Amino acid sequence: MFFQKSPPILIEQLAKIIGAETNVSGIPISDVGPLENLDQGILGCYHNTKYKASLAQAKSGFCILKEDDRHLLGEGVIGLFTPTPYRAFGKAALYFYAKPKSTREISKLADIHPTAKIGKNCQIEAFTAIKAFAEIGDNTIIRSHCVIGEHVRIGNDSLLEHSVTITNTLVGDRFYVKPGACIGQPGFGFHMDEKGHFDIPQIGCVRIGNDVQIGSNTTIDRGSQHDTIIGNFCRIDNLVQIAHNVELGDGCVIVSQVGIAGSSKLGKFVIAAGQVGIAGHLTIGDGVKIAAQSGLMRDVAPGETISGSPAIPIREWHKQTIALQKLTKK
Repeated sequence: MFFQKSPPILIEQLAKIIGAETNVSGIPISDVGPLENLDQGILGCYHNTKYKASLAQAKSGFCILKEDDRHLLGEGVIGLFTPTPYRAFGKAALYFYAKPKSTREISKLADIHPTAKIGKNCQIEAFTAIKAFAEIGDNTIIRSHCVIGEHVRIGNDSLLEHSVTITNTLVGDRFYVKPGACIGQPGFGFHMDEKGHFDIPQIGCVRIGNDVQIGSNTTIDRGSQHDTIIGNFCRIDNLVQIAHNVELGDGCVIVSQVGIAGSSKLGKFVIAAGQVGIAGHLTIGDGVKIAAQSGLMRDVAPGETISGSPAIPIREWHKQTIALQKLTKK
């Protein structure tokens, strides 16, 4: 996603860009890097006490950190101070390694249907297929070997990496999809009885908000009758399965290898850690946190933190774990 490093910048100019304070001026910063590699011209970030030893070893360079941590800086390290160091570091990294901009080139080897609408300043690479009546927003980059299905709509300033397939989907602006993701395919819906499995047509779509990111080889099924909905600012990791009619509220974070069964509804800013399994038709409230490898089989009230399989409030899970350890020792 990032390439073509930007030139050095004076510390006071970068501080303004990232929203940090410093009493130093006129010194160039040339790059960002980890604290253990801090050197002259390199900018690091201290935002976690686990990195205290690395910061203590630094003898030169620059560091973004909170004002309360100023005393941790070595004599040769110059501080940039902000209440949110990691966010500021992200802005600094984006200065040096900016998101790619469209080359405005549409490859002659791309297969674009005459009825498709391509926005201004788009880049479409070789062997990509854009089907009938699809709409691609301005400044969007679509890498090679992608397939954009009929009537799909993708917003402005989006980036689709190689081999992405999108069908039956409407997407907002600033959409980013990593290689191999599949969005909008029919869900896993059929009737079972002694006469054999009978497929139920999946006729809904996928609706995705603004500023959403989808990881590599993740799949998001179209709705069966209702739509599958992904809210604004969601972050979905690699190898995630989201089934038909699932709804994610704004700002959800879904980590690698999570599976969400059909028709479950997650509120805003829910976090599902790695390998979580969520059963179908559940309602999960705003701000819920689900620990890694949990199996969720019930509704969850807003703000709860849960763990285990079946998942229960995390304090209860800790108590059960301690009790089991005591029993095994006896």
